Amino acid sequence: MRHWALYRLLLVVLMVAAPVFGQVQTVGDVSFAVPDGWIYQGAGNGGAMVLKQGTNFWIISIHAPRPTSGNPNADYKAAWRSEVLTIPGFQNSFPGYDPYDIGKTLGYPGKEYSGNSDNNQIHIRFYTLETGKLVVPVAVLAPSRTALEVMAHMVDAVVGSVRVAPLKASPIRNSLSMADLAGDWKSSMATSQSYYDRYNGAYAGSTQTFYGAEYHIAGNGSFTYKLNGMLNNQPIHDQDSGTVELGREFVTFKGHVRTTRFRFLNLQTAIDGSTVLMLLPSEADKPDVNIASRQEQWEKPRSGMR
Repeated sequence: MRHWALYRLLLVVLMVAAPVFGQVQTVGDVSFAVPDGWIYQGAGNGGAMVLKQGTNFWIISIHAPRPTSGNPNADYKAAWRSEVLTIPGFQNSFPGYDPYDIGKTLGYPGKEYSGNSDNNQIHIRFYTLETGKLVVPVAVLAPSRTALEVMAHMVDAVVGSVRVAPLKASPIRNSLSMADLAGDWKSSMATSQSYYDRYNGAYAGSTQTFYGAEYHIAGNGSFTYKLNGMLNNQPIHDQDSGTVELGREFVTFKGHVRTTRFRFLNLQTAIDGSTVLMLLPSEADKPDVNIASRQEQWEKPRSGMR
């Protein structure tokens, strides 16, 4: 069964099928997580999952792996030709540029690129995951880029969950306990802004913003925190301590200096065995606008790792 036929089937069965809850699905040697509440349908050459909310829908399909050529850009374009160009309405969608490197990831490195259907009614983001000897294509479809970004945290989680045997995918966890939080966590961010003279186009300098933050959280809920970095080329340092509180979907750090609240998104195991916590700062508490750009990825090494 071609995947475009699978997409149609998913949209039809959506009205009658029951959603799954935190499952891991396997197709051949490939395993991957299906988020809570999504409907899953398997096929001989892969599997796909769908979520529908009002007029929006999201489809994530995991395709059968293929041998790598050793050239990630060539792997990507070959996969796009065989998987995307066969979807009706995407015959003119072939990317005009080399794909981008995958940024934040829980799993394999690879490439990604986005495009639209020929009538601009469906947006697609296509990934190729490079596992060493094999390439695993993953496609994500939504009505628009804006709609896709609303679900970016879940797309990242599914793409990051993909594993090829002997590795095995782990479920995406949507609950959090103090025992899960206990340990040493690290997060980081880096951006660069270049400036040019508006009249002659000459380079006028740049600003750098980056930081590295560390949280130590004890089993009793106490925490210590340190941050070092640069903000617009100026050094910044920060630290605090206090207690952590869990309430509904929020994680709140009540320090002696300030109180900081995050919305909990999900928890997963990365390919190196570390634990990855996805959070959304409370000031970005409008997921339809900010979730794609403002989500934070915290990492806790596997026990015994440094």
